[in-house]
Amino acid sequence: MINLCIVDDDLRLANQIRTDLIEYPELNWIKTCDSGLAYFKSLKTQQPPEELPDCVLMDISMGVPDEGIYATRLFHQQFPQVKIIIFTISDDDDRVFEAFRSGAVGYLLKNEKPPFIFKTIVEVMNGGALMSPGIALKTIKFLTGTLEKKIGPLQTHPRLTEREMEILRLISKGFRYQQVADQLSISNQTVKKHISNIFEKLNVNNKIEALNKSREFL
Repeated sequence: MINLCIVDDDLRLANQIRTDLIEYPELNWIKTCDSGLAYFKSLKTQQPPEELPDCVLMDISMGVPDEGIYATRLFHQQFPQVKIIIFTISDDDDRVFEAFRSGAVGYLLKNEKPPFIFKTIVEVMNGGALMSPGIALKTIKFLTGTLEKKIGPLQTHPRLTEREMEILRLISKGFRYQQVADQLSISNQTVKKHISNIFEKLNVNNKIEALNKSREFL
């Protein structure tokens, strides 16, 4: 059973979400509060330990700009067992990364449907991390850009196409032709055709020679 608190200065929205989620029997109780800092203070000074929530949906901006991030940091320091899922109105919010650094384990848009919100709560309670698709895409782009700054963009062999390099990389990891086909959602015959083209372009007779000639690009 999961104890949940929805923290949002728009109590109308918080109560609507509570109404939507209360039908799930896995949720033991659902409370609402209009301030992350006030809720943290009440737990720290007034409430007995059994009243601690297991999970908090935390609005990112309330009475104070970034209040949700600040409250998340306090929760993470004082009550690390409480899982914080940030709640925001827009997937363009650059504060997503600051929220994760502060201890959040999930990031949801406020327009998500109740089943996805519930799924996210269950996922984080089981040790995972989940976020809205738009936020996930933003995070991937950020991480990809960070990696490219550190190690440079992924290199491609001047004679081979990106798909041919993709196949070689999988083969270098020990994938068999059928496994490569399954991974790339293409047919076994298409993989063999690409392999044949690779051998011809590199002037080699087998996979070992092909991998040796392409090693610096893998």
